[in-house]
Amino acid sequence: MSIKSSLRCANARILIVDDAEFTRRLTSAALAKAGFRRIEFAKDGVEALQKTAELHPDLVILDLSMPRLDGFGYCERVRGDTSLPRMPIIVQTALEDRQSRLRALSCGADDFLTKPLDMDELCLRICVHVERYFMLCDANDMCGYLKMEIEQMQRLRAYMEQGHPASSGTDLLDNHLDVMKVLVECSANNAG
Repeated sequence: MSIKSSLRCANARILIVDDAEFTRRLTSAALAKAGFRRIEFAKDGVEALQKTAELHPDLVILDLSMPRLDGFGYCERVRGDTSLPRMPIIVQTALEDRQSRLRALSCGADDFLTKPLDMDELCLRICVHVERYFMLCDANDMCGYLKMEIEQMQRLRAYMEQGHPASSGTDLLDNHLDVMKVLVECSANNAG
């Protein structure tokens, strides 16, 4: 089965965190074959925290058993730091016990795969999580625009309530219309 990522998924920044170089290379090769182009690496949780802060990845593929800081610790720190993005974390590990799965999920992981990895399944899961993450980011951007729009309309109403003639509020109205055009364009681009 050949998996090809969408253009939007292909541009996602993916951070592979694993202490085993072989696993990093194997996973990277499978992702590159599927069309992913922006892949970074970390050898342990400490390096992963640094790269997460620097790169703001769109998705993290995380091993649990690593030196210095394991995957559980990484998840706890990332999810506890509001300055870091709330990107999806897919745990990939040789640990198959129920307790490890539950602990990883309770620490903030979004998905769990056991090694050896089925690379087609991994690529499909990455696309699902990345698309969902991008939709969430788009929704947050839209909320920001709408908040700005509400503030603009409140300023226009206050201006009018102060007794200014309606024609003198045209600058505020023009700005309102410009924001609405941006919202319509963003919605049209995201729908396509």
